[in-house]
Amino acid sequence: MFTIRPFDHSDQDYTAAVAIQNAVWPDQPETVAWWQHRDQVRNKQYFYQSLLVEAAGQPVASGHMMETPWSYRPGKYALGVTVHPAYERRGIGIMLYDYIINALTERSLPPTMLISSVREDKSEGIHFLQQRGFQQVMRSPISRLDLASFDGSRFADVQTKVLATGIEIYAMSELAKIDPDHRQKIYELDWQCTLDEPLPDAPTKPSFEDYTKFFFESPNFIPEACFIAVDKGEYVGMSNLFHNPGQPPVIHTGFTAVLGSHRRRGIATALKLYAITYAQQHGYQAIKTGNEENNPMLAINLTLGFTPQPAWLDFQKIIE
Repeated sequence: MFTIRPFDHSDQDYTAAVAIQNAVWPDQPETVAWWQHRDQVRNKQYFYQSLLVEAAGQPVASGHMMETPWSYRPGKYALGVTVHPAYERRGIGIMLYDYIINALTERSLPPTMLISSVREDKSEGIHFLQQRGFQQVMRSPISRLDLASFDGSRFADVQTKVLATGIEIYAMSELAKIDPDHRQKIYELDWQCTLDEPLPDAPTKPSFEDYTKFFFESPNFIPEACFIAVDKGEYVGMSNLFHNPGQPPVIHTGFTAVLGSHRRRGIATALKLYAITYAQQHGYQAIKTGNEENNPMLAINLTLGFTPQPAWLDFQKIIE
């Protein structure tokens, strides 16, 4: 018999939930420390609920339902269901999904839109969502760069040309020494670039306080690997890497973007090259990143030598 209960935020529950997550996604392992940090800095004004499914007291699946602070609208909720591979095909996912839908329906703001995501190599997950009326709204290929075989000399002229135009590229750790407003400027740059990013729904600007907690104060953030392009004092582009302690040989790209006023000048490629050099110098084996399939950044990554991996698919269900 399976029972559903709220996640209690104990060390035991975090350990169990992360173990389930990593059993389903062994190629992108996460850590208890990261989950705890994410919950600690979560903005409490937005609804969030985690759940565990137990069999004889043993957690075998996890789930969540939440309002979407990154793209808020009343009645819009994100949901997820993760079942340990050893317990698949026993109806647990259906039971947990139905529980989540019933709980959301009883809220003062019942759902008008549901969103979820699944990787394209998980055909059963795709079928599960489609059976319940979800439609795919975005596809974001993951790509991976093998650092041992990367030869940056092929792109040296790009960096030379960009720097010759007066663009300067700094690591955030360097900007911290010369610009007391560097965090505020990076925050505004990130938001302006986000507005141009392909997204399934309109984004919501986070407060500077929330952005600081999630970005600058993340235990996985690396100031020396956050590169900013500056044009006569204006922050015009960024590319940052973050560490995943669950997968030490691999480093991940967070966000690479350039203001519309400065695109098609090679700045994004130059920023990526700075990041790649950092990763090589610090002993990483690979860089992984993700881009919406029509985003020009994907073409830049492929030109640099990133190879495609299974894409993440965003699904949406409108409730009349």
